[in-house]
Amino acid sequence: MTEGGDRDKLGRGCKWNGEIENCIHQNHVFAVQTDDDLLTDYLDYLTTSDVARTYFDVTAKKTTNLACTNKTTIQRFTIPVPTVDEQREICAFLDDKCAKLNSLISQKEQLLTELENYKKSLIYEYVTGKKEVSS
Repeated sequence: MTEGGDRDKLGRGCKWNGEIENCIHQNHVFAVQTDDDLLTDYLDYLTTSDVARTYFDVTAKKTTNLACTNKTTIQRFTIPVPTVDEQREICAFLDDKCAKLNSLISQKEQLLTELENYKKSLIYEYVTGKKEVSS
C-alpha cells in the first residue's frame, strides 16, 4: 500500500504474488500480508472502494501537494471480513463486472480511434481538393 503521494493514490495497493524472487519494494510502500481469513483480491477491491478512499483522505497528513499515512493509521482501517466463500463470491462478481466494463471501454476507445482517423481522412480529402464543399 502506498504511504504517500497524491491524495487519490494514498493507501492504494496492488497484489503481489511473488513473481520476482528476492524482490524488494520502495520505502514509501507498506508491505501488507493477509492471513487465511482475508483474501488479497478482496482486500484489493476494498482499498479501492469509496469507503477506503474517504478513510485515507480524512486520516492523511496533508501538505500543499502531497499526503501521507502511516502504519498505525493503516492498521486502524476497519475491514469488514465476510467468510472466505463470500469474499470469493464478491470478487467473482466484481471481476465479471470489471471485465465487462473494460470490454466496453476498449470498444469505445476503438470507435474513437476510427472516428479520429475518418476525420483526418475527410480533412485531407477536402484540403487536397479530392472532395469539394457543395454550396
